[in-house]
Amino acid sequence: MVSGMDQEWAHAAALSGLPDMTPVRLAVLLDGLSPGEAWAAVRAGTHPDDPRHRFTRSARATDVEEVGERYARAGVAVLRPDRPGYPSALVGDPGAPAVLFALGDPSVIEARPLVAMVGTRSPTPYGQKVASDIAADLAEAGVVVVSGLTVGIDSAVHAGVVRSAGPTAAPPAAVVGTGLDTPNPPQLKELWAEVASTGVVFSEAALGTPPRPVGYPVWHRITAGLSDVVVVVESRFTGGFTYIVEAAARRSVPVCAVPGSVRSRASDGTNQLLVDGCTPVRDATDVLVALYLAREARGRPLGLPHGVGDDPEHSPSHGPVARLGPEVRLDRQA
Repeated sequence: MVSGMDQEWAHAAALSGLPDMTPVRLAVLLDGLSPGEAWAAVRAGTHPDDPRHRFTRSARATDVEEVGERYARAGVAVLRPDRPGYPSALVGDPGAPAVLFALGDPSVIEARPLVAMVGTRSPTPYGQKVASDIAADLAEAGVVVVSGLTVGIDSAVHAGVVRSAGPTAAPPAAVVGTGLDTPNPPQLKELWAEVASTGVVFSEAALGTPPRPVGYPVWHRITAGLSDVVVVVESRFTGGFTYIVEAAARRSVPVCAVPGSVRSRASDGTNQLLVDGCTPVRDATDVLVALYLAREARGRPLGLPHGVGDDPEHSPSHGPVARLGPEVRLDRQA
């Protein structure tokens, strides 16, 4: 039986799963109300922000206890901004999800630097290798690497993180656009399970939500909100990476790009980002420098990252990074 505080998260999950519910509609329904209060008003047809009773019939047909039990069986946590467990990086974010689901341990991202790595679903072997190697090196340096757990660069990133080892290695994290019981594509089911068992997978979508185009802006918006730095590895001019670049820019999160061959269509987008002034990334050390500078700019210094400063070319106080000057340097990452 679902009761007490459990009833609140069950109501939040039930609201999220109603047909035609969207992140914006859910945020409006929960504005100023607890999940239980919002659910009661929607079910009664008295919610002031649902004057046409869009959700009343489906709410009356929904068994909240059954919903709560379903999430409990799946091991999926239901997180709210005003409750423990919700990612602190998203609290106060203009696009913070009103309800966020987590499979695994959401606390693994707290008090750690976080770098997002994204890219095309049709990478070259070069892109896959670079993404995997950089992700593995960052994880071993204690940086949480987050990606989207789908085919292409994302799966290469996660494969690199899960193979990292050592006492300081950070766990993997992912943000996806489907329900946490709906791996997309299905062949990545084992990778999903490995990421969830050692780290965390987040989603704004209710259980059972299938892949859908609208999920991509949601996924990237949350990823950008969590991240200190975004790294794009192989992307074309159009595609999902544009959402995270725009979301990062709105949040003043630095965007970096891995250079690619000018003859490779897979690198059209990333090379254009470099032309537009984004910071080039050759290896994990370049990312650590960008991370160091980004945290300093936000007043959340990390101290000198491990390995940074050993090579004068990569040190924040020597070489080409310093010669740019602080104002130019940070503008180039914005």
